[in-house]
Amino acid sequence: MKRVQWGIFLFLFLVPLMRPATVRSEKIPDEEGAAEISTLTFSAKDLTGEPAFLDWTQDGTAMQLIARKDETGEVRLAFNTCQSCGGSPYAWFEYRGNNTLQCQNCGQPFALDTVGITRAAGCNPVSITGFVVEGDTVTVPQNILAENVYLFTNWKKTDQ
Repeated sequence: MKRVQWGIFLFLFLVPLMRPATVRSEKIPDEEGAAEISTLTFSAKDLTGEPAFLDWTQDGTAMQLIARKDETGEVRLAFNTCQSCGGSPYAWFEYRGNNTLQCQNCGQPFALDTVGITRAAGCNPVSITGFVVEGDTVTVPQNILAENVYLFTNWKKTDQ
């Protein structure tokens, strides 16, 4: 009986701590000042060593980012699609615990510690560089999102 009570306590205590990061869109003037473009911003306060999956829509296409803090507290970002399996509707990663993400297309495990570290090729999430961290705010510029929207044109579209 004590195990059940302990499990309930842990569940009630830990679930509120596992909330995902809040993502918001900010409109900023482009270089000419004529139009406005969207950027993705979110708070780094909620990030931990566990992956946070951030949903975003760019030009009508659903995208997802993986965000986490590494052991030094540095923010790491990657697009949640696979470099090798890209183009497949199953080319995304799910967290499997034990410091591991797994590609849903080929089943390849991927060490969480290397999310956001540039790699040449292979079955791993597409790293994001060029984002800005100011205080607790992380900003991914619109041009980075727009340049990579093609990675998600067939993403999770399993009804085809």
